[in-house]
Parts: sequence; structure tokens; C-alpha cells
Amino acid sequence: MRLPTILVTLCLAVLAAAPASADVWVAPAGDDGAAGTRDAPLRTLTAARDRARARGDRRIVVMDGTLRLRRPVVLDARDSGLALVAAPGATPVISGALRVRGWSLTDRAKGVWSARVPRGTRSRQFYVDGRRAVRARSATSPAGFTRTADGFRAADDAISRWRRPADLEAVAVLQWKAMRCGVASVRGAELVMRRPCWTNANLFPALWAFPTITRLENAYELLDTPGEWYLDSRAGRLFYKPRAGERMERVAAELPIAEGLLDVRGTATRPVRGLRVEGLTFTGATWLRPSTDEGYAADQSGMTLTGRGNRPNVVGHVERPTRTPGAVRLAYTRGATVTRSTFRHLGAVALDFGTGSQDTRVEGNRFTDISSAAIQLGGVLPHDHHPRRAADLTRDSIIANNVIAGTGVEFFDAAGIFAGYTTRTTIAHNDIRDTSWSGIAIGWGWGLVDPGSFLGLPGAVAGQWGRYATPTASRGNRITRNRITRFLQAVWDGGAVYTVGRQGVDLAGGERIEGNVAIGKRPAAGGNVFYTDGGSRFVTLQGNVSLDNPVGTTDFGACGRADSIGLCAVRIPYGSDRGGCRPYGDLVFRGNWWQHPTPFWGACPYPPYPVGVRDEGDRVVAGAKAVPASVRLGAGVQPAWRGRVGAG
Repeated sequence: MRLPTILVTLCLAVLAAAPASADVWVAPAGDDGAAGTRDAPLRTLTAARDRARARGDRRIVVMDGTLRLRRPVVLDARDSGLALVAAPGATPVISGALRVRGWSLTDRAKGVWSARVPRGTRSRQFYVDGRRAVRARSATSPAGFTRTADGFRAADDAISRWRRPADLEAVAVLQWKAMRCGVASVRGAELVMRRPCWTNANLFPALWAFPTITRLENAYELLDTPGEWYLDSRAGRLFYKPRAGERMERVAAELPIAEGLLDVRGTATRPVRGLRVEGLTFTGATWLRPSTDEGYAADQSGMTLTGRGNRPNVVGHVERPTRTPGAVRLAYTRGATVTRSTFRHLGAVALDFGTGSQDTRVEGNRFTDISSAAIQLGGVLPHDHHPRRAADLTRDSIIANNVIAGTGVEFFDAAGIFAGYTTRTTIAHNDIRDTSWSGIAIGWGWGLVDPGSFLGLPGAVAGQWGRYATPTASRGNRITRNRITRFLQAVWDGGAVYTVGRQGVDLAGGERIEGNVAIGKRPAAGGNVFYTDGGSRFVTLQGNVSLDNPVGTTDFGACGRADSIGLCAVRIPYGSDRGGCRPYGDLVFRGNWWQHPTPFWGACPYPPYPVGVRDEGDRVVAGAKAVPASVRLGAGVQPAWRGRVGAG
């Protein structure tokens, strides 16, 4: 039956009037007033987002070049289904850095050059020709400082005559922690520290608080080594002492100023669905909270103690820490995918999936030179470990075939990959190397929020973090066939794979750590290569390999008066290929290859735990030749991805 001619005509007219869905194109040389086509691209991602929302387009295509941001691009539920992708054959860069030019030699005696930047510009990182410069710093363990109630007393009042003494930051490296607190003022020889950082850092037990200065940073007077820099924010002047061969009239100098690059703000009721990021490079973001009164009072793995009114603790951890944010951060997403992208030169976490991230896939990316963790997944707060709404659960994530090289560059307590309370997370076939602390860390709570409140921390009291009758969200997680090399490079008491807390309700549904190869930790660093720490339960470790990971020692540094039991004066052997401090038990070791097989449970004994430890056919080997090549070569990035991510 034929439609009336007038009806056909009306239908064709409606179809012609309806805008056809098309890509929105963006280029650094574009124009936000343009059509947004390939031949007439827009200039900014924000304009492209708005255009896509208005027209219903589902792809933003980014062309070659560098798009510079001063603040992150924000997406929300209106952007569900959006793809941010590189144009075919392009390698676009999303940068939060300011290009610094106009250098001149301003201190010939010191060999220091300087350039003008806008007054008030703040940053914690600086890069020259793609290489991270070092914030001007003192020697390690500078002499003459004694601890006071408000900070430190120097040997004399010389610091009070420095150019900007209140720009100073004191750093303390302590076992698995690294504290950073700024100086509020200098009164003669007295360094008065910023609060609440100073207060919060010293709420931890003495050995894990701020007992002494490992080094001072961020003063013009400390510029004495090639490759160091200092930013005088009030004067709008950046200072740098060039390395050999660097010609300042030719260098590419980048000063990160944006705190974040992409911020995806889903909510429990309006999640962001189906977001895809592919082929982009994210670089040049800073993070300024450590430069404020909050500083960086480290708990563990990028979590810190912030705010006022916190109570002292004797266990070294707090119930409600604050997470380090990501340069690319996402929360309450469904089916988000990040692939074939590069993350480099970033001042906090690189890629951060927060509470309510579900069906996430992170695959085939490269992460290099990251101040904190490369990837952070899930949270550690009560709504993460016992979510009351299904929307709050972080579940069904895949992190696979990524190269991660150089994490915890500034915040040493960060792992290469950190997963908090998550369900059915798979971390597989990643190549992780040069981490300051652990390669992969998963779990939280040390048993305190598990049913029965297991006391997985010395000094803990049952119920101090609440009482829970049901298991946490940590269950069904898999850590398989990752290659982890050169871990524990800056601190100690960590491992290649580090896990805490109960990981399910039984071994069948618990955590599996399988087929991972761990090679070449820092020899002196004490730690367990496969580390089942406080409260760990229902974990099966099968077919893993530990090579060239000699037993290290404790190293509490120059602890000063905080050392009441003489720990700082000695180096005590610490760790093995496996072990932990107060795990619950129900741990199965099956068919692994060890060089140091004796488990290390004695650092903080808690009889009769661990219970239910089963050893089933582990092997002791002298070296790599005793491990089947299929096992050694089967870990790390899979062949199909190696060329794309630059894996060896």
C-alpha cells in the first residue's frame, strides 16, 4: 500500500531538517567559532564537549598538536556514550603545562638561569627537554637540626635570611611512608611547620611520624646541582641550573599549572555510561595540596591524613584517609574504557577511578614518570568497603597489557597500581617497573572492618573502625601474569604484590595471585616479594616466580629522639619471597618458584595466626634457568600489545 504523496513529502522534510550525528573535530590551531568539522576544527575540548551535547554527537576527534589546559575538562552524565579519540594517524597531546621561554643567565656565580612566569604561578614539577627536573634540595639528612614541638631548630639562624624561607618544605622518609610538610615561618633558628600537616603527621606512632628531616626542598639557596629548579611564585620568576649540554635558548621547558586534565563526574543516580578515551597523551598536570597547610601526611599507598581534629593513633593508619587525586579522574562510571593512551610527567595519580566505577577497562596504555600511582581503582572509606547502594560498588574492572615505568617519583608510598575495596577486579599482563614502593597493592583495612574485626595491626582494638557482620566488597579479585621489576626503589616494607584484609568468604571466591614474575627489587630494601599483610585471608598464590630479590633489612634512618628502642642504630634482616605482618591465614601457596622460601611472619607475631597456611609443591630454584621459559615469558604484556605500548 502506497503512502499518500503529501505524507511522504512531510517525512522527507523532517528527515532533512534533523541534524545528522557527526564527529566534532578539535585542533590546537582551531577556532571555537568554527563548524567543528575536520576542515574547520574547534580549538578547545570544552567547546567540543558543548557542541557534542548540543548536537548529540558521540565522538570528539582530536588532531595532532598540543592542547593546553589551565583547568580540567569536566564531563558528566550528559556525556554518556562519548568517545574522546585521536584522529587517524595522529598523536595529540593534552597538556596542563605552561611553555616557559625567555631564559637569561641571572646568577653567573651559581650558573643559574631564570625566566619570567605570571606572578602567582604555582607548581610542584618542572620538565626540561622531556626530563623531570629536581626541586632544589639539601643533602640527605642535613646536619644540625633538632626536633621541637612546632618543628625544628637549626644550628644557626642562616635560613631566616634566605630569600623566601617560608617556601621551604621538609621531607621525612620513613619505612613505607614519605611525609612532606611546609615551613610556616622561620624565627631565628626556629623552623615552625605548617599545620594541620605537622599535627597530622605526628599523630602516627613516633617511628612513622616526622621524627627528623631527611631533606629540605624548595629554596633558591639550595640551587647547587645541575638539573635543580626553584619557582619564586610571588616574584613570578622560575630559576634553573642547567645540566651539561643544555642550552637554555633552545630547551623545551614545561611548567605544569593545571590540577587535573579530565574530570568525569558521575553520581550514584546519574552515572556516566560508555565513555571511551583512546589514543590521547595526557601530560603536564600538577597537584598543589601538598604545598598548602595540609602538606602530605602519608598513611599508605597515596592515602593521607588531612583536616583538623584528628585523633592520635597507635597502628600507623587511619580509618578515613584522603585519596590522592588523578590527572584523569573518574567516578560513578559504567563501562568506561581507556586504551592506547599515554600518561607521562604527571604530579599526582595518573588515572584514578573512584567509588562506583563499574565494568571498567584500562588496556594498552603507557605510564611514565608519575609522582604517585599510575592507576588507582576504588576507594577505602565505609561506603567503599560496605556499600549500601549497588551504585557505590566498584566492580568488574580489567587492567591489562599496560606498561608502567616510574611511579611514586615524588610520593614514595604509592604503588604502581592500587586497588582499594573492589569486586572481581582483574589486573593481568602488565609490565610494571621502577616503583618507589610496591608494584601492585590491593585491599585495605588490615582486617579491622572484616567480620569479627580481626586485629591485623599491632596495637589495634576490636571495633575501633566500627563493627561489621558482613564481608567487605573485596572479593573475586585476580592478579595474574604481571611482570614486576625494580620495585621498592625508594622505601622498604612492601613487595611486588601487596595485599591486606579479607579477600572473600572462602578460597574458591577469594583472591588469586597467579603466574606473576617479580625480579630485582632494591637489594637493601626489606620486604616480602609476595606480601600477604595484616588481615589477609582467602588468598591463593600459584605459579608465581621470585628471582634476584635478596632478603633486605630494616632502615629507620636517623630517627633522633623518636627511636626509643634502638631500631635506628641497627639493620635487621627483614622479609622473604613471601610473608606478612599479622595475616589471618587461609593462604595457599601452590607450585611457586622461590629463591628464599621461608615465610616471614615474625615481624609482628600474633599467635596463633596465621592459620590454615598450605604449602603445595613450591620449588626452590637457584636462578632463572630453573624456571620454565613459558612461565617467565608468559608474564607481562601480551605479544599483540607489545609493539603498541613499547613493552620489551
